[in-house]
Amino acid sequence: SKAQDIHFSQYFSTPLTISPSNTGNYTGDWRVMANYRTQWKEIAKPYNTESVAADKQFYIHNEKISGGLLIVNDRSGGTFQVNKIQLSGAYHKTLGTNSFHLGIQPGFTMKNISHNETFPDQFNWSSGKFDAGMSNNESNLAFRLNYFDLNVGIGYDHNFKKAEVFTSYAVYHINNPKETFLSYNNILKPRHVGSLGLTWYAASKITIQPSLCVMGTDKASEFLMGSRLFYSLENDYSIAKSVFFGAYFRKGFANLNDAVFGVVGMNYKQYYSGVSYDFTISQLKTANSYRGALELSFIYTGISTRLTKTAIPCDRY
Repeated sequence: SKAQDIHFSQYFSTPLTISPSNTGNYTGDWRVMANYRTQWKEIAKPYNTESVAADKQFYIHNEKISGGLLIVNDRSGGTFQVNKIQLSGAYHKTLGTNSFHLGIQPGFTMKNISHNETFPDQFNWSSGKFDAGMSNNESNLAFRLNYFDLNVGIGYDHNFKKAEVFTSYAVYHINNPKETFLSYNNILKPRHVGSLGLTWYAASKITIQPSLCVMGTDKASEFLMGSRLFYSLENDYSIAKSVFFGAYFRKGFANLNDAVFGVVGMNYKQYYSGVSYDFTISQLKTANSYRGALELSFIYTGISTRLTKTAIPCDRY
């Protein structure tokens, strides 16, 4: 079969799954993130995906280097399970209003199938029934596989007076790991991920953040585009205390419309939370009545203890 990698609708809330260069690309000393997605609950057994991640800043000779950890669990149809453990690191360099980011993400992937089926050789002629306790005589079939994985990414940010532009590009599975439950030499091809976004301080209390994310690997593709609007609860442009809502659209490259989803949430000091729901608009809508996926996200960012501005005392005369 041909399938896609694990993905989230709220890609803007899962930065370490979009590019390793996003590791540590924020203002603060450390950060923890959690995401949960349940998809197609109305169709037999749903697809469930959870991720937890954390990253932290390190300064070596005044150079910003960040390290992190990403753990993902995915269960498809109740029998197929994927677990990923990935270290993540990035180097950041700011030159004036420009910031450059370079990241790498080595990791380990474990996949398994909970085997409940029986094979022809497990038919018990005495009882007239299939017996899962009998040997299936399938020598070329495994139900577990493990492999080393490697991802790399770059990023760029530019700060204008009333807007900030951010972009990233990443290549996942750059080492082409072997992935198969059979004896075939199936190679996992690289997945390319590009993202682009803008934070625009449009008016007093109003900040608009349009963005898009494009993914592609072999014959699978995904294009997401939309925007969030933040309403500040303070008397300035700050979104540190704000509520937001947004709408997004997802499709494939081959004119395959997949879903639209809405998202709402809030920022309160170091806390961020978001809730989104996917409405299916593909042909699957006839089976699930337009109902798609529920997704929850949470981020906590520790305050920054590093001085960003210095002042030299000067006596006045």
